Amino acid sequence: MNFSPQIYNEQIQNYPFLIIQKVDFLLLSGYDEQQFVFSVSEHDYKLNSFFDVCPKEWQGIFRGAFKEVIRNTCIIKELYDNDGNKSLVRIENEENTFKIFRINPLLTESKTFNFHTLFDHLLKTTNDAIAIISSDKKMIKKNIPLENLLERLIRKPISSNNRFEELLNKSKRVNTGINKALNGEKYQTEVTYLSESNDLVFIRTDYSPLHDYQNNVIACLVKSRDVTARNSIEDMFSVMLNSSNTGYVLVSDTGKIIKINKHLQDLLGYKEEEFINRDFVDFVHSTIKKEVQGEFSQLLRNKEWLVNKNNMFLDLKKKDNDSLLFELENKKVILSDHKSALFVTLKNITLKERNSHILHEMQRLIKACGWVYDRFSKKMLVTEEVAQVIGVSKEFVEKNPTFLLNNSDETSKEQAKEILLSAFRNKTNFNFELKINSKFKGEQWVRLNGKPIVRHQRIVGLYGALQDITEQKHSLNLLKRNESYIKEIQRVTKVGNWVFDVKNNRFYWSDHLISMLRLKDDKHRNLSLKAILNFVDTPYLFPMINAIKKLSLFHEPIDLDIKCNNNLNAASGIEFINIKGRAIYNRKGEVKRFVGAVTDITARKNEEELNKSKKIWLKSMLNAARDSFIAEYSGRIANYNRGLQKLLGYNHYFDLRGMVFINLFYEEDQDRVLKYRQQCRQGDISTPQKIEVKMVKRDNSLVDVELCANLTKIKGKLYTIFNAHDISKRKEYEMGLLHKNKELIETNKELDRFLYSTTHDLKGPITSLRGLVNLGYRESSDVVKDVYLPMMDKNVDRMLDLISDFGEYLRNNRKNIVPEEITLKEQLETIIHTHKFSAPSNYVVNINMDEQLKVVTDKYRFRSILTNLYTNAIKYYDREKDKHYLDITASLDDNESLILSFVDNGEGISKHEQTKVFDMFYRASEQSDGTGLGLFIVKEAINVLNGEIHLKSDPNSGTNFTVSLPKLK
Repeated sequence: MNFSPQIYNEQIQNYPFLIIQKVDFLLLSGYDEQQFVFSVSEHDYKLNSFFDVCPKEWQGIFRGAFKEVIRNTCIIKELYDNDGNKSLVRIENEENTFKIFRINPLLTESKTFNFHTLFDHLLKTTNDAIAIISSDKKMIKKNIPLENLLERLIRKPISSNNRFEELLNKSKRVNTGINKALNGEKYQTEVTYLSESNDLVFIRTDYSPLHDYQNNVIACLVKSRDVTARNSIEDMFSVMLNSSNTGYVLVSDTGKIIKINKHLQDLLGYKEEEFINRDFVDFVHSTIKKEVQGEFSQLLRNKEWLVNKNNMFLDLKKKDNDSLLFELENKKVILSDHKSALFVTLKNITLKERNSHILHEMQRLIKACGWVYDRFSKKMLVTEEVAQVIGVSKEFVEKNPTFLLNNSDETSKEQAKEILLSAFRNKTNFNFELKINSKFKGEQWVRLNGKPIVRHQRIVGLYGALQDITEQKHSLNLLKRNESYIKEIQRVTKVGNWVFDVKNNRFYWSDHLISMLRLKDDKHRNLSLKAILNFVDTPYLFPMINAIKKLSLFHEPIDLDIKCNNNLNAASGIEFINIKGRAIYNRKGEVKRFVGAVTDITARKNEEELNKSKKIWLKSMLNAARDSFIAEYSGRIANYNRGLQKLLGYNHYFDLRGMVFINLFYEEDQDRVLKYRQQCRQGDISTPQKIEVKMVKRDNSLVDVELCANLTKIKGKLYTIFNAHDISKRKEYEMGLLHKNKELIETNKELDRFLYSTTHDLKGPITSLRGLVNLGYRESSDVVKDVYLPMMDKNVDRMLDLISDFGEYLRNNRKNIVPEEITLKEQLETIIHTHKFSAPSNYVVNINMDEQLKVVTDKYRFRSILTNLYTNAIKYYDREKDKHYLDITASLDDNESLILSFVDNGEGISKHEQTKVFDMFYRASEQSDGTGLGLFIVKEAINVLNGEIHLKSDPNSGTNFTVSLPKLK
């Protein structure tokens, strides 16, 4: 297609579509307004504002643009209509006006467009060489970088258009690219040119078609870039690095692989075309892919660094899905003015890392010692355990790898060398023993085993384990020396072995079994199953045959005691044998053979019979004893009889077996029982035959028993037989005797004191009577009658009172308690009436209690308490006072106990005498003619009734006796 000359008219090309006045935004003039982005008529000029005709959705854009263009002189804005079509406009700032140019004519219905405006917008910031070529291969538009490039390639003093025509004549690939673009195809070329200065110039060119609104190709867009710097680096990369043993890769700023050397290709197993233009992170192991991608992105964005000093470590995937560990060094290289890349150096450290990993893995997996030997560096890495085994330091072994061989004897040394060389040549595992003589540990045996380390079909080292087998060697030598004793051991233990080979259907007997069964000749050595049954007693044939069937058919193990027939018993003295057997399987689970043993158990059976008879005897003894049990050495009850169950309150359903016997005894007696059992075991002659202890019954009550212990052996085990005899009744009788003895002792003491006091108190009145009698003989009858007889009568009354009190005291201590319901007030009134002549005429008695108050107590003792308290009050009234009274109060508390109080205003009792008034024959007042037994009898009666009495008194103030008596049942 040829363009009209109108397109190339500079005046038309630069004429604005609209001119707008700055002050009020009036439309002044325009060009081809019908082809503008919105319609403007001639009527609109100088009558309407620009915003009267501008669509509402664009008004905000233009208002902002007008303000912005004042600062920038010229701006470009994008406009979108309701259908989504985009238009570009350029707004220029003049002195009094704004000018609007439309710069996107290819999307309108116009067949012409302003190429000057388009390239001013598109080519301001690019450094690429760009030109538009028409369909007749004429250069319509170009930028300054293109002119510089053409001048560099063709230095003839001609214009740029002529240089372009010269380039077309020189390069067929340029013609091909333009032709393909004009035919609607995109095309890219990289061409090497020889510049006028004889330098090689590498040019990469992109050819793209330009279309009109009808999608017809109207021109070709040519964009070229000088990539000479990149190609120079690639050449250097190819020449220098392909022969290196280090991996190198060039990664673009987009993360794509540009170049990779052959060594790295071979390591990973890919071809070069499988790397180029692939993302570098595609070959990184998936576990660290995300981290590596972030690290590379950060390095590429950083414009300041050239070399990354912090080395990275990553795993790259091989084609066979294995991985290799690399150490990375990154350098930044500049490919062009705007392009950079990463020059990555990769050092394969897989072998080094795996050797170290092997050492740590060996330390974890092998209980012995781990070591690794590097064939090329001649170095050896060992663990601390290796050094401890051979008695030298770890550093010494690592510096002297041949230490073990140098310290071994010549025979072991040569054998070890041959084995190790064979492992290197044939890539085989090794395992051998070495005898060394170290000055640190002396003679020592070690086992050295291991495997070769193979990398890329080459053996690079060895690794393995080192064990100290000195003790094993000594044990093995000892076992060899004692091998001759094996047959003797079989003979002594009376055990013979047999094997039945399933495949050959044949029995094999050990020498001792042949000897034990008295089969000397060779014809009996290969015995059949029937021959074995010939030794079995008839009653045991069926169990034996049944056991053999279960072994052969169901592979159930045999463990059977058999009685031999009389023939074998007479020949060898063997009466009983034990036959054992089981199946042996191969790896497939099939029965390979049956093996077993035959043991002479005649002695054991005889002992069992003896123990059985002992057990029967022991059981009979237990049943004969009243309360017995048997305890094991561990302290648990093995057996017991029903007498023990009955004694402790257990029924016959409760099983005491398994209980710890010491828990049957009272806690305070447990140490005595354990000590008694221990003394019986030791045979201590000072041990008592029996001890008396308490046992705990089921209801936690205690029972007294007499315990004796005896030792016995049953089946080789030591047992203790305890006999516990119930002595509860005897203990009760003994306690009763002790109580009676105690009472008798107290009674004797009281009797002694009573006799002493009685003789003392009776002696006074009798002596007085005797004196008065003697005086009466000397005096006249009137004097005797008036003076001496009243005095004699008084002494006689005193002796009668004393005898009465003695009788009351003795009855109080001897008479049993008889509970009886008593009306308290009636008893008091009776006592007061009985002693009404003993009280002064003006003595007042006040009784404060319920008329029907009743108490359950012993009537005789209660009456004695009331009588003595009442008579004590009237005897010791205060003669200095005008009024004399006694207040008696009584009531029942919450527990139905009687609270009785006697309060008088008599002489009173001093503090130091209050503790003595309840003693026998004590009189607090010298003027009293009492016996001194009243309050003593009160105290004794209250004690018998489990009561209490309290005294409060002050001299000349009176006395208060408070009595508390519980209700008798």
